[in-house]
Amino acid sequence: MTHANQGQPNIEGLFPALPAQTQRSSELPDGNPATSGDTDSPYRMRISRLTVDKLGIKLYDRVSAVLAEIIANAYDADATEVKVQLPFGTWLAAPPGKPSADRFEIVVEDDGHGMTTEEVNDHYLLVGSDRRRRFGKDTSRRKGRPVMGRKGIGKLAPFGICRTVEVITAGGEPTGQGYQVSHVMLCLEGMLFDSEDDYFPKAGPLDGTFREERGTTIKLTDFNRKWVPKGEDLHRQLCARFGIRRDDWDVEVFNTRMDEALPGLGQESFRLGELGVDIQEDTKVVFDRTPARTGDPRSFPVSGWMAFAKNPYKDEVMAGVRVYARGKIVATTRDFGATAGYTGEWSVRSYLMGEIHVEWLDEDEDLVRSDRQDIIWTSDLGQVLQAWGVNQVKELARRGRNSVRKRTREVLEEAADLDARLLAEAPGDPQYRSSVKEAFRVLVADSDREAVSDPERLGRYVELSKSIAPHKDLLEALHQVSKEVDSPLDMVLALFQKARLSEFYALGQVAQERVEAVTRLRQLITDGTTLERPLQELIERAPWLLAPEWTPLGMNDALERVRSSFESWHFRKTNQLIATTAIRDPDRRPDFVLLNGPRGTVWVVEIKRIDYHLTDAEFTRAVDYLSSLEEFLDCTPEFGCQFPLRRLTFVVDHVDRLSSTNRRLLKGVPNIEQQSWYDLLEQTGQAHQDFLRKVEELKRGPSTLDG
Repeated sequence: MTHANQGQPNIEGLFPALPAQTQRSSELPDGNPATSGDTDSPYRMRISRLTVDKLGIKLYDRVSAVLAEIIANAYDADATEVKVQLPFGTWLAAPPGKPSADRFEIVVEDDGHGMTTEEVNDHYLLVGSDRRRRFGKDTSRRKGRPVMGRKGIGKLAPFGICRTVEVITAGGEPTGQGYQVSHVMLCLEGMLFDSEDDYFPKAGPLDGTFREERGTTIKLTDFNRKWVPKGEDLHRQLCARFGIRRDDWDVEVFNTRMDEALPGLGQESFRLGELGVDIQEDTKVVFDRTPARTGDPRSFPVSGWMAFAKNPYKDEVMAGVRVYARGKIVATTRDFGATAGYTGEWSVRSYLMGEIHVEWLDEDEDLVRSDRQDIIWTSDLGQVLQAWGVNQVKELARRGRNSVRKRTREVLEEAADLDARLLAEAPGDPQYRSSVKEAFRVLVADSDREAVSDPERLGRYVELSKSIAPHKDLLEALHQVSKEVDSPLDMVLALFQKARLSEFYALGQVAQERVEAVTRLRQLITDGTTLERPLQELIERAPWLLAPEWTPLGMNDALERVRSSFESWHFRKTNQLIATTAIRDPDRRPDFVLLNGPRGTVWVVEIKRIDYHLTDAEFTRAVDYLSSLEEFLDCTPEFGCQFPLRRLTFVVDHVDRLSSTNRRLLKGVPNIEQQSWYDLLEQTGQAHQDFLRKVEELKRGPSTLDG
């Protein structure tokens, strides 16, 4: 028996050339809008093969995204078992210019209905066809599954990471020899050039043979330099992409690098399932076909859940609410686009996670972006989901506030090792230990989890708690305040200022820290070769070098909330990531340092190395950052009222290279200033002497406070 694909392959192209106009008109289905055109028109549209690259391949550049598309095709083909084989934790190709010692392959096998040669030509090798319109149904052939595919470009996904794709498939009706195999070799180099001609893939060596079972195998080889995540990461990434819960569906992923055990799972493979998340159960809200819009006949049902995580997420896969349609992810959102400034916003942006299923996003209209990373939120249905989601997020933020505070207290108390500390210091005074713990819990209730990795900050909380604990009236007042205000620590500052206790807090420690900061500043300046990074870190850790009025309590958590929210807001507005701290991420260069000063000041500080000449481009960029910060604070009343004053300071030795316009701006705008390093050192020395004099006055007793 001679198979049609043996010898010269008879396979239709990925982009078939347009036939004669009369043929084109007669071949199109009745009612197709294309038939309404004038067949005598002198015009026609042609599609270049480069469209494959521009509209398909460029959308998929991660291994997990490519695997998800292949697995989704298996699901649509009614597969019950899918086996994936690839090397975990591996670069699939060597760096440019270096030979690769290993030749890897990725293999995906399924037991679905497979394809005949005709089906390969008519469907698989036809790119960009809407399968639901083409077949007149949106369910799978045998099992009636709601199909995931629609756009007809997911088959191009593998070319985002490799250059050769083999399709080995057996389908149709069985013969006496079994199911006939179609073996197609797709090569990117043969496909991509600026032409409208058909592409004829080669037939592989198995083409025309037979096998006992239906099914399809996809093999990827000739890789670009792409990274396969380690087992745990790949497991999370793939699980996050699917929301399928069916007894007749199983996907197992095998590690072909036998020398590497799968971290956390204890074996060389894993199965796709529900994404494991560690949530605060008392914040979980379950939706069981909950209407997204009441009073509408369709009701737009939503199923799934939302909750706050126990810990701030560090993996982007776990962040936010995952939105699924037909069992496959279509979007991930941190807050459904809620306008900034609502109660509990900080908790939402750090802890919110969930999984919701919204089938009506992928029914009549195609509202899913081609790479399935988002939906068209501006559409009518997108607006319905957004309005519903914003309401749910705000309600969850309001109700979950106490849960987040409680969890924060537990984490910071454990990180500070508070029980052990207090037991060692006061083993025979349980009342004192209890009072210190109560004060500590009040102070950290509105803190962020980053304090866990900041021993100095935790130490300040502990020492301040010890200072408060003996004052029963103050402790009682703090306990009451914690129930009534969003930021107990800010209120503590006000109480301490009234009680003249703020400067009593850890005076010896503060004095020592200031001595060390002044000494360090002098060393860095006199060195003459100091780069920006150590100067940025010093100013951020000792803001009083710029603002002598600054006190230890002034460094409150409000700044951290502003910092995080502003960085997120700036990215949404400009699509540019910025860093405003030199301490949080040691490996990343900050764009500027954001500080808080006295009397509600938030401060953009542009720090340059010793003897540096500021340029116009750097000046303009910093001024733009200040304007952007002012815009953010003005449109976010929650933060704007806490920081009504905004300043920009250039710590740089020379401004002689600035244009005359920028020099006038520097001199004429009250909230923009420049300080040289030697001026700063002189100012700091004087402020430090004033501080030490005040310390001595305080040590002599409270009677000197009024004098």
